[in-house]
Amino acid sequence: MSSSVAEEATTPSERLAPGRNVREIRYKPVVALVLALIGMSVLPPMGLNDSVLLTLSTMFMWIILSSSWNFISGFTGYVDFGHGVFFGLGGYVTGILMVKADMSFASTVPLAALFAAACALTVGYPLLRLRGVYFSIAMLGSFLAVRELVHMATPLTEGAQGLVLPPEVNRHFFYYLYLIGAVAVVALAWWLRRSQFGVSLLAIKGDERGAEARGINTTMLKLTIFCLSAAITGAVGACWAYEVTFIDPEIMFRDSFLINVAIMTVLGGLGTVWGPVIGTALFLMVRDTVWAEQGNSFLVIFGAFLIVIVLFMPEGIVGTIQRGERTVLGRLTRRLRHRGSGGNDPAVRPPALAVRSVK
Repeated sequence: MSSSVAEEATTPSERLAPGRNVREIRYKPVVALVLALIGMSVLPPMGLNDSVLLTLSTMFMWIILSSSWNFISGFTGYVDFGHGVFFGLGGYVTGILMVKADMSFASTVPLAALFAAACALTVGYPLLRLRGVYFSIAMLGSFLAVRELVHMATPLTEGAQGLVLPPEVNRHFFYYLYLIGAVAVVALAWWLRRSQFGVSLLAIKGDERGAEARGINTTMLKLTIFCLSAAITGAVGACWAYEVTFIDPEIMFRDSFLINVAIMTVLGGLGTVWGPVIGTALFLMVRDTVWAEQGNSFLVIFGAFLIVIVLFMPEGIVGTIQRGERTVLGRLTRRLRHRGSGGNDPAVRPPALAVRSVK
């Protein structure tokens, strides 16, 4: 009786539609990524000025940083308030090697990434045993401690006097450098969401003790993703140091880095692929627009904006669209998606129909 009800609920063509929709949904991000890459690649030859290229390259850089922060904080739930330490270390590795060892920029970037990963391994092995706010505070303490060490290591870092790197004024170079990096990191995030490795990381976020009980080596997974995130951030720090040509501890270890990267990721959606991308673009657009028009009152206006986002979209923009049924906007988005797909989208199929089909 129940099986006949399920057969009457859908026709043969309708039963095939969800499969097609799943395949379409699966490859839509890939197509979007390829089209975006092609579109962004042809912009510089179209005569964009250096100011626009700088704005776009800065956005790509922050997409890389917020996505890499999302790997550890969004996928595992270990909120890292000291992640900027790897950005600063990567910049100083490149600065010291270029100025004092006369090495080329290209040869220093892999070394900066490796050094950041090695530091993450050293720091992460004891600290990743902490949970919740204790890990966050410990990482913040590491960030402050390393900044002071860089200040004091004057023979190597020149302390507060800073280091002056050989200038590179080719704006197209940095545009393509950050663009390729952003595409690569987003593609990595897309793979993580669909791999067993990524599923295990999300299991740690959901219930770490339960993941351990199921035989998942949580310590190894956390260290691996922590070192990967640090290596990416260190490489970006190396590129940024070369771009600005002058570095000192206050520039490379900025407190605002910790706040910005967290806001961008949370705004877009923790643990999602496109959340850091959308959150970064929206944050920079709102910040630059409001700052230009309101000046010093920017922080007040943006603070109120964030309060609204947290109240109505605690899952972030992308998280609300994908899995925010517990919020008003999430339920509204779900209804609109279901109505637009004619009821054939398996991601938004009504619960009653799903139960009847299973019986």
